[in-house]
Amino acid sequence: MTKLVILILTVALSAPTCFAVGALARNPRNNDSAVVSNKPSKDAASHDAILACGSDCEIVITFQNACVAYAADHKANSTVYGYGRAADEHTAGERALDQCESRGGSCTVMASGCDGN
Repeated sequence: MTKLVILILTVALSAPTCFAVGALARNPRNNDSAVVSNKPSKDAASHDAILACGSDCEIVITFQNACVAYAADHKANSTVYGYGRAADEHTAGERALDQCESRGGSCTVMASGCDGN
């Protein structure tokens, strides 16, 4: 019985942990953006978001088990933006629009995504 308990604990403790992580990146010069999700780590998510967005981009937020959205002012040369985080993509989009518009922009959701198992 003791050997069985030890075996079960060993298997349970050695099983890989699956943490899905997402990231939102944006270019502060032109509002380009990218959202990636379901990556194995924060570093992997950040790396892939920068690759998808471009070398001038920076990470806005990383997230787990959530949705994010990025909204930007669509006027030429504007850098006004907002982002939202929520349990669902629709609410995240509304929050991103609210934040962007509160900063004076005429905004559109440019990117969004959800992360989770």
